[in-house]
Amino acid sequence: MNIQNIAALGEQLQSLGFENAGSALLKRICFMPDNFILSQRMEKRKDHLNFHLFFEKYSQQNAYVLMYYDAILQKETASIDITINSINTAALEKRMTEIDWKSAFDFDIKKQWSLEVKTSWENEQKIESVIEDLRELEKLEEGREVAVGLKLKYWAGKPYQELFGRISPLKSKTEVSQRFYLCEGQAGISVEEAYRFLQNRWLEKQMQAKRKLTDDSENGETRNGSQFSSGNGLLKKKRLSGTKGMKANKKI
Repeated sequence: MNIQNIAALGEQLQSLGFENAGSALLKRICFMPDNFILSQRMEKRKDHLNFHLFFEKYSQQNAYVLMYYDAILQKETASIDITINSINTAALEKRMTEIDWKSAFDFDIKKQWSLEVKTSWENEQKIESVIEDLRELEKLEEGREVAVGLKLKYWAGKPYQELFGRISPLKSKTEVSQRFYLCEGQAGISVEEAYRFLQNRWLEKQMQAKRKLTDDSENGETRNGSQFSSGNGLLKKKRLSGTKGMKANKKI
């Protein structure tokens, strides 16, 4: 094992803003993979950041190199207080905030429970109630969007995929991402710099969405105006045609 290489990688990650990565590097490199991904999750001003760092092995040097990392910004989404299919979304989200989802999706945790002791299975009962309400929401298109948003908000970064698979819909509405490459001899893009870049991407995305909404609204008004003008023209033609008919009748 190239300990010097692992130490150098740890220092590189530290300088970029990824802290305490030495132990995670050791655990992966000891299996001698050709490449591997190291993931980290951070919070910045109520926003969530997911990083996936890609390492590749240089076999001739028996050393690993950080090739690039993917940064994903997940914006904090506002709570929605509406009732869909008899489910109040604000009340449902409040119940979701009270559940430790990291522990809920950790299936290796073992604990004693008893049928007679309700507190030993009360948490699982709360989870089941949340899942039931999420399924009720998903029966309607409007509710499905809310349900997916709540899952992404509270389950992102948790090992939920074993039960539910990937949750891909709506991601484009709640996150932006970018891949940053590392070049030999250069410092690389830090976590703070990546966050500022993604914040700018998010603002740009919001502005484009507003512009599109304005353009669609103006185009709709233009079409309605054209239809109204067209209708007036037809009406004038009918009136003129009727007037000519009346004049012809008078001559007879």
